[in-house]
Amino acid sequence: MEEVFRACRNCKRSVASGHLALHEAHCQLFLVLCQECKGPVLQTEMEEHCQGGHKQVGCAMCQQSLPRHLLEIHETKECPERPVKCQFCDLAVRLNKLEIHEHHCGRQTELCADCGQHIMLRVLAQHRDVCWAEQTLLWRGKKIPAPESNICCHYCKHMIPGNKYFHHLPHLPRSCCGHPGSIMDEEGQLLQPQDQSCWATLPDVCLRRVFWWLGDRDRSRAALVCRKWNQIMYSADLWRYRTITFSGRPSRVHASEFESALWYVKKFGRYLEHLEIKFLNPYNAVLTKKFQVTMRGLLSCLGKSNNRLRSLSIQHLELDRLVWRNSIRSSFMKSLSFFLKKMGKHLDYLNLKGARLTVEQGCHVLNSLSYLRSESVVSELNIEDYFSHHLAVYSSPQFNKTMATFRSLASLTLNYNCISDELLENLCENNASTLWTMNIKCHVHDPHGQVIWGMSWAKLARHATNLKVNFFFERVMKYERLARILLQEIPVRSISLRSCYFSDPDWSMRPTLTELLPTFRHTLQKLTFEFNNNHESLDEELHLLILSCRKLFYFKIWAFLDVKFVERILKSQEEGQCALRTLKVRAPPGGAVPRGSGKGGGAPGRQACSHHASA
Repeated sequence: MEEVFRACRNCKRSVASGHLALHEAHCQLFLVLCQECKGPVLQTEMEEHCQGGHKQVGCAMCQQSLPRHLLEIHETKECPERPVKCQFCDLAVRLNKLEIHEHHCGRQTELCADCGQHIMLRVLAQHRDVCWAEQTLLWRGKKIPAPESNICCHYCKHMIPGNKYFHHLPHLPRSCCGHPGSIMDEEGQLLQPQDQSCWATLPDVCLRRVFWWLGDRDRSRAALVCRKWNQIMYSADLWRYRTITFSGRPSRVHASEFESALWYVKKFGRYLEHLEIKFLNPYNAVLTKKFQVTMRGLLSCLGKSNNRLRSLSIQHLELDRLVWRNSIRSSFMKSLSFFLKKMGKHLDYLNLKGARLTVEQGCHVLNSLSYLRSESVVSELNIEDYFSHHLAVYSSPQFNKTMATFRSLASLTLNYNCISDELLENLCENNASTLWTMNIKCHVHDPHGQVIWGMSWAKLARHATNLKVNFFFERVMKYERLARILLQEIPVRSISLRSCYFSDPDWSMRPTLTELLPTFRHTLQKLTFEFNNNHESLDEELHLLILSCRKLFYFKIWAFLDVKFVERILKSQEEGQCALRTLKVRAPPGGAVPRGSGKGGGAPGRQACSHHASA
């Protein structure tokens, strides 16, 4: 019987009836609704929330005025003045000047190593494809357009038109020393079987290993050697892993990427077991449409020919960007959902990190995995940044119902705005025997003020005895917020705190180091810090924290530190006072502190250093 959900009269969230009274009591005491974004906020933080999240600020690059909480997204993904890398010279260029820059930069020439001609950069990749005619090797018998110049046959040394080169090879006389099935010495003389090198009789298992280390271009060249080597080209072992990368920039150099990806799946897709797809920073709606059409054909072909796919990764699509028109986004999600319905019974690993969907869209895609069996067999699921910023996913009954279909999760990666008592209860009931790892990211722009009871974490840890939880905080640095998230009942294995230029003159890291983190001294194994502590010295607190965490074997920090801090840590490690095996220390630029300032133990300056300590 499904549990009944009711809306809280204060914050309007959907809450299980069994928790409603307790939730409303807490809600009325501590939470109020923000009049701007209609989101629940702690009463003590309402003023800070309004000033920090909704205050209008100007972009330093394009001077556009927008709310502060959208500034980071605008500067990294939307600003027309943001710096981007030229595909030809790798220099940073303003986005609105990139097309002009690449037009002139692409007209520079580079020497082709294959034919010795000087080719313009913007057509160099296409030229190389024509120059070596890789794909015509496997499409033998079809006509190809003639290149600008003839190609010298590697066997008979005659100049052959490019569109006849691969048709020319099979018609060489068997007696010709250049026949693809024959073996020649360094001087071009035909070798008799007794005189041939070991390469001619190399076992298939060794030959497959050689081909495994070659890229696509080199594999095509090696397949020209003889019939046996050509047959190795079709070995299933060579095509089980594939990463397909699509450029998000309009460029003739990358024009064939979409066609090549589809050609690969048609030719070798039946062998595929691990597929990773990358779509790098799409520039406009034309490219997203082209990507959507290509993916429709690719997923359709793969769904028909493949029955062994175990791993699928499609990261950082950022479907909430303006370059994804509603129709394009809907068509892509329809193709992906249909594919997951067919392949869900095979998939063991799914990574959709950075998809940026609404709750309804995201749950619809995840529900496709359990379409045939009413439950999913996926053991590793990565949905970090899967939902758009500022969504309180934890309050969605639809999300909790979707997560209840996963029955064999071993590793789960998600954002803290997805965590709720209901989710922990589902994991405890359905995945307690298999769950080993939870990776939780908490970003300052994601809602993270929900109340999670320690008893929910304690119950999950009691049933999932092997569970280890890793936290990654970005710009969430204040002690009050961290203490509300890092409950002592959580079996924390790793904590990463990154300030990302967070600055507050009243903020102090000391309470976190002395009061909060020692709570996990019995389970903590990895610590990563990145913060600006130029207003306080924390050397002593950090040293005591390392000594108190008896299982801590990895420590990385980027902060203002005294050089003697490293010496003390190494001495403690040498004396067996700590279990540290890896120590990475780096100081921010401009980290010098005047003598006698009281910061850094009176040292004349804090220097940047990096060190690895071996146990």
